[in-house]
Amino acid sequence: MSQKVHLTLTGRQKDETGEIALTEHSGEAEYFEKNQCVYLLYEECPEGTDTIVRNTLKLKHSVLELTRRGGISARMVFEPGKEYLTDYATPYGCLKMGISTRSLDISREDCLLRVRIAYSLSSNGLPVSDCSLDIAVRL
Repeated sequence: MSQKVHLTLTGRQKDETGEIALTEHSGEAEYFEKNQCVYLLYEECPEGTDTIVRNTLKLKHSVLELTRRGGISARMVFEPGKEYLTDYATPYGCLKMGISTRSLDISREDCLLRVRIAYSLSSNGLPVSDCSLDIAVRL
């Protein structure tokens, strides 16, 4: 059975020049557990666009998978010590990206689930940015 929760995602990207970009999404999400996995379903409208992106976060043990569908489409897998390739499709074109996860920390207390990820993005084998993602779910 699913329940409505409050979800906050805070992202940080540091590019090759040292410039830092911060992003934040906060809103309602649908939360449920199935087959030892935690699922979060939510929608967002990326800044500067009128399109809706439907997102699914799937957390199983120490692996997080983010699937995005809509104006932006991608399947991003975060698993410490591994690199995954993905096609990141935007209205401006498709980018082949590599995702190398350094750490993925999960904590759960009473009514709060928190996931912290540190990872690097690359394109065509060249570094693009160092990133972090902080996910907070109020159950």
